[in-house]
Amino acid sequence: MRAAVTYSTARVAAWDVRWRHFSSRARQVRTATDSTFMQPPFRPLASSLDLQGAFAQLARRGFHGDRLDEVLRQLTATTAQTLNIERVSLWGLCDQRQQLECIDLYELSHDRHSNGFTLHARRYPEYFRALSLGEPIIADDALKHPSTQEFLRDHLLMHGISALINSPIHADGELQGVLSIERVGQHSAWTSVQRLFVHAIASLVSLALLQHELLSREEELRDALNLRQALFNGARDAILIADARTGAIIDANPQAEKLFGRGWQDLLGALHGELCRRDDAVELRDLCRQLGSGGEAEVLRSAVVAADGKLIPVEISSQLVQLGQGREIVQGMFRPLDPDPGPGPGPA
Repeated sequence: MRAAVTYSTARVAAWDVRWRHFSSRARQVRTATDSTFMQPPFRPLASSLDLQGAFAQLARRGFHGDRLDEVLRQLTATTAQTLNIERVSLWGLCDQRQQLECIDLYELSHDRHSNGFTLHARRYPEYFRALSLGEPIIADDALKHPSTQEFLRDHLLMHGISALINSPIHADGELQGVLSIERVGQHSAWTSVQRLFVHAIASLVSLALLQHELLSREEELRDALNLRQALFNGARDAILIADARTGAIIDANPQAEKLFGRGWQDLLGALHGELCRRDDAVELRDLCRQLGSGGEAEVLRSAVVAADGKLIPVEISSQLVQLGQGREIVQGMFRPLDPDPGPGPGPA
């Protein structure tokens, strides 16, 4: 149980950081009238046929942007235009699920985006309890709904909100936030078509979050690979990467090319044993076998054979690396040793 709690807390903390990152970037966008994403209004949703038409128009429009906050701003504006609803906002859970922070609020009549507002669980406990269930909160009369009555004085009456839908946003199987649709003016029951559309937009937000996460991970992976390649190529020792099962060389750094007097292409596919002095080939093969069985290999002193046949004394250290799908590689580092100078001159 302790491990499960720790894992869950770590997941929540990770998303906490992520949402705060989104918010900090969003705050850099000046709160002002912005018609960048405005398009001709959608036909009001009155039937399933209208819903299909709205989805088709959404597909044609698409949502693109290098920054996540740009995509989310497009989604809030498009939702307000499609439903002809005054207020559409996106909120992210943070602070161990004890706080909601507004990522973007779009107001249709002003064509305006804003952000940065917060809601705290200690002030609105009933709402946060309902939200934690992970189900939509559909309030045809927000002033009387048990989950939204807490907002009566400092939100609903202040903005003239009569009805709302809060649709949860999930990613990685976890509740991450909420999409809020708020009707201003006379309240009326939400239609099934409107509910379906809001649910679909919440799903699009989830997809946008996951896509952004994947792109971020790809960027981190590229950075890690670039760093690894820089270290690999810049190492002072010669390094060979070999398949642990076959012993065939699959990569070599520039120092290895220099040490063995062979180009990178000539080294690929060669066996470790082919590059060492014949007497040491068996010992080197035993070293790779020992690594493959999970043992710890000692540093080996040997001699490698350069392309011109010259023997170069080296110190070899190896490391077994586990890859995905059970594949293993051996990384061998070859450090040239100073040749034995032999006994010095005797006394005069």
